[in-house]
Amino acid sequence: MYNKALDTFKAATDCGSFTQAAERLFISHTAVIKQINGLEERFGTALFERSHRGVVLTAAGKCLYKELPKLLRYSDALVRKVQEAEATTPKIIRVGTSAMYPCHSFLEVWGRISVRFPQYQLHLVPITDDQRRLEFLGHSYDILVSPFDISLDSMYLFVPVGSYRFCIALPRTHPLAGKERISFCDLEGGPLLLMNPGCSEVNDRIRQDIREKHPTVTIQDIEPSYSLETFNRCAQSGIPLLSLECWKDVHPGLCTIPLEEKYTLPYGVVASRKLTEPAENFLSLLRRNALKA
Repeated sequence: MYNKALDTFKAATDCGSFTQAAERLFISHTAVIKQINGLEERFGTALFERSHRGVVLTAAGKCLYKELPKLLRYSDALVRKVQEAEATTPKIIRVGTSAMYPCHSFLEVWGRISVRFPQYQLHLVPITDDQRRLEFLGHSYDILVSPFDISLDSMYLFVPVGSYRFCIALPRTHPLAGKERISFCDLEGGPLLLMNPGCSEVNDRIRQDIREKHPTVTIQDIEPSYSLETFNRCAQSGIPLLSLECWKDVHPGLCTIPLEEKYTLPYGVVASRKLTEPAENFLSLLRRNALKA
């Protein structure tokens, strides 16, 4: 039977580092070590030789890595047989959605793979846009779709599905509103609303690039958690806002134009760590299939 620790084992082998494997899989370094330790305990032998330079496979680890494709193929075949044998009663997965946490991009991905998993049906549930949205995970709804936030790692499960492209939101009356794409060069000599530093690695990299390459852009800090008030501020002040493509329809007074510079932010499914069996199985199949869709 498929064990997600096998994906962690493969990532650690390919990267030669537990740290890099954690970054690739969007989980913590501690979670990687815990999963590898669990595999080693199950096999009763060490799979990696660890050092300050990274990790390399032991003889046992090389054997497992060689047999891994065969094991995964067998696992896939077994999963399909079990799914075919399941009762026909549909399994409802409740998806929380709102203006700030839309699910349409995820639904497009799910639409490409759902034909293989007809037992699952998605039911959309309206949610609040404040921090309380996370409190209801596992209660009022099973999952929600969100940009990746490192703060989610310890308390919630995150399954990457795709990536959002960064954009610039600005009032429809702004001189740049008619452009098909906007570059930071277009914003030189003026202000830009940008997330506070220290809250997002990607946003911090964008901030640094602006300071180095476009020093005449005046950065005005905003709160790290985007809300409708963030977009109201943009509309009322007329100041362009660094945004994401998923928020293009949040405010009717704003237009959202793709950024010429190709920065992206991962997005995916967020869930409570206390899952129902159907939700746990649903997340497991997403891990295996969503990024391939």
